[in-house]
Amino acid sequence: MTYSDKLFSISAILIIILLISATVSLFSAFGVCAQTGSGYVLVDALSGVVLDGDNKDMRLEEASTTKVMTALVAIRKLDPSDIVTVKRESVGIEGSSVYLKEGENISIRTLLYGLMLRSGNDAAHALAVAACGSEEKFVEAMNAEAERLGLVNTHFCNPHGLHAEGHYTSAYDLAMITREAYREPLFAEIVASKSYRSDDPRESEAHVFYNKNKLLSTLDGANGVKTGYTTASGKCFVGGAKRGGMQLICVVLNRGDMWQKAADLLEYGFAHYEPTLVGRSDVPLFDYEYGGERIQLRLAEDVVLPTEKGERAELGWEFVPVERAEKGFAAGDTVGFVRFWQGNRLIFEAKTVTIKAISNKGATSLRGLAAEDTIDWKGLTSISPLAASPREGAPTY
Repeated sequence: MTYSDKLFSISAILIIILLISATVSLFSAFGVCAQTGSGYVLVDALSGVVLDGDNKDMRLEEASTTKVMTALVAIRKLDPSDIVTVKRESVGIEGSSVYLKEGENISIRTLLYGLMLRSGNDAAHALAVAACGSEEKFVEAMNAEAERLGLVNTHFCNPHGLHAEGHYTSAYDLAMITREAYREPLFAEIVASKSYRSDDPRESEAHVFYNKNKLLSTLDGANGVKTGYTTASGKCFVGGAKRGGMQLICVVLNRGDMWQKAADLLEYGFAHYEPTLVGRSDVPLFDYEYGGERIQLRLAEDVVLPTEKGERAELGWEFVPVERAEKGFAAGDTVGFVRFWQGNRLIFEAKTVTIKAISNKGATSLRGLAAEDTIDWKGLTSISPLAASPREGAPTY
């Protein structure tokens, strides 16, 4: 090889290295890769209010806690009583397994238990194929659900959580996924189970699974949900517990002390907070005159928020109207939101609906009420549907 050939080869190698470095830097700059670190969060499941956390929005690998979303999507797409035949591509998936066999007949219910109790990567693949025809299509559905939930720090590349570039979530996002999953009774039943034995005579194999969640046996009220571990992700855990009518969710990502940290978070939540009814949907929120007609608004549903024990809820509120519909509003339509504040922190936003239909008579929004129209804010204190005070500086409409 001539000197010029050697020089060319070295230059080509350097260019390739620079291109790779630039690509990695670009991916990092736009946040499409998981970061290095750890994070945790504690949330109230009913309201989604964050009670504690650190690095809760950091993008991290989540390992098998991915399967919370897998279970959620599968439950909403499949009938748990259906029997499916295991395909070759679902057998022998790397990592934890329920040891599916090609051609085996198995129920969706058993696959779901195998997914969440035994953490079967083969079960995850089998569910994906059953639900969407392929793993790729199922992952698209997982990402679509994350987008629907408004999660900006989550992206899935597979249904089982094995390491993949671009596969990540955050402690907060994973808590919101779990919160949504808990709304499915079958999910709640599965993750609270210590064991499962398949007894469907249509299944060709017998399966027995034991839950890996230690807190189910050691923490009062524990009722879920999932462990996870890869070399890249470190130890991860999503925990759930319910006491006194309050369901809490904690997420711990990349913590060697995940069991203790999760237990500490949940105990902290129950020790310091209690559910408080701060807004009633059965009482008119306020009313006003419009076009000679008196209109009443109410909350779409009761608002129950976690408040510190032994202290009056120091919450402020403000009403924020939506733009007026071109043809007015029908009874039950959302006409605005009541925002609940704790100091300068927005903690919850509740829909406000109209009790009666509102015709459009020239006004473009509730802000645009005619001069002769009035809003009677006295209802907020005399009827007291809100256990909160008008936020200082909040606009009056």
